[in-house]
Amino acid sequence: MLMRKLLIGCAFFVLLPGASLNGEGYLARASGGDHQGAKRGEALYNASCVVCHGAQAAGGIGPRLAGNPVLSNEQAFWKIVSEGRHVMPPLKDAVTKRQMADIQAWLKTLP
Repeated sequence: MLMRKLLIGCAFFVLLPGASLNGEGYLARASGGDHQGAKRGEALYNASCVVCHGAQAAGGIGPRLAGNPVLSNEQAFWKIVSEGRHVMPPLKDAVTKRQMADIQAWLKTLP
């Protein structure tokens, strides 16, 4: 379990070193209508999240994210992403807010 958390955290650091950092808070609303943000989000998701949440966010070790109501609840989404939940590790120190906003923007495009 601990090893899985470490691997996920390391994957973000290794696979995403050139991604942009924007410290203007949680950017989900800003990325929501941004096609480029959603495209970046898909690439970021496929680089790391797919391992647990499955292809096209259909679910796997982690829950199905496509069409998941948590995507519409900003407070719940950011709490889970930042603090982790069950076997999902906290990502607040592993990815930028912009990266997570881009992933959320892409997830919101899925049925």
